Amino acid sequence: MEAIKSALKSLSGMVNHKVGGGVYVIDLKAELKNYPLVQIDELERNNPDISSDMRDSLILYNKALEKLHAGSEDIAIIELKKAISLNPDFYEANNLLGIVYAHTKDFNKAEHTFKKVIDAEKSGVRALNYLREIGSDYEFFVKQGSKGRKKGKDTASKKYEGLKNERDSALFLNTPLGQERHKTKTIVGILLGFILGSLLVFALSFKYYGMADNEEILCLLIEEKTNAIEQRDKIELENKELLQRYNDLNEQFNEATKQADYYLGVAKLLDIEKLVLENKITKAADELLLLGNNVFEGAGEEKYRVLLDKVMNKAAQIEFNEGKKIFDAGNYREALGRFDKSRSYSEDWSYAVNNLYHCGVCYQELNNTTIAVKTFEELIEKYPSSAFAQYSRNRINQIENTQ
Repeated sequence: MEAIKSALKSLSGMVNHKVGGGVYVIDLKAELKNYPLVQIDELERNNPDISSDMRDSLILYNKALEKLHAGSEDIAIIELKKAISLNPDFYEANNLLGIVYAHTKDFNKAEHTFKKVIDAEKSGVRALNYLREIGSDYEFFVKQGSKGRKKGKDTASKKYEGLKNERDSALFLNTPLGQERHKTKTIVGILLGFILGSLLVFALSFKYYGMADNEEILCLLIEEKTNAIEQRDKIELENKELLQRYNDLNEQFNEATKQADYYLGVAKLLDIEKLVLENKITKAADELLLLGNNVFEGAGEEKYRVLLDKVMNKAAQIEFNEGKKIFDAGNYREALGRFDKSRSYSEDWSYAVNNLYHCGVCYQELNNTTIAVKTFEELIEKYPSSAFAQYSRNRINQIENTQ
């Protein structure tokens, strides 16, 4: 950890990623200027119907920005992942997460994150620019609506994701949806060509022979026109039937997608359960955070709740204990990372107030007095009758007297 921090410091906040002899740079400090804190109170005044998930995601986003300015990139990553799990359409949070991945030299995750924004957001220009800056050769075909994909690891989730993209494509004719759309367009094209051809023949015949002297031809053209109208009505009826068929298939596909997502989530729960059995508690907690608020039903929901109760508080205790050892050794920056990670796991366990107090002390020792005061004030508000509330008041007075 210290070696990585030293290397990053020597680069003065610049991220370098070499591909094929070229150097691609993202200036982290400069990019953070494009990501101000969200004024949540003002947003709620203008949008009183904002959902609790969206509000929580904005709070987590602001916390992540504070951690980045304080130099705690690993905690910022966790906060951003939690924000995105609550609000998957939060593209600013996705872009910021990609920048942090690039800053920590995890370019594969950075590229994957930017691609998700481009795939999901039609106007994902900023994410595309970030991809170019870190040297990705990802291709983005706007006109065709299709997306170039690099061949990734052969995992069940990526196979399913590729299948989903193919089935969604209107140009993929080997699927039922693509065949129905293609057939509809073909029929409409034939109908328009037939009607225009009939009108052209009528106009040329009328001009060449004259209406009065060619009643037989005129009757024939009228008959052809009548037949064309009948054919048009027939094709319109078929088109309606095809559209209904398409809607039915699309509904079936969406249901299948939902089921596949559910079973992938259940499989992930089994993997987490295995980590718990192997006593890899913090790893299991990280996986639960990444899993987010997947909607489980029946046995799946029960297993998810049991794992949350079993893992998160225990993981918070483990991180606090490790942070306390580092704190006692005087390494406040590394200790702060541990305490913050403990908070990300749980803030509802027996030593949560102790953990929060140590966060404030670390900020104070690192001369970040603004965040230190905010942390102590948060503790006083949450735990007003605890001994640590008085300790926090003393700390605030100490900071104010030295300024």
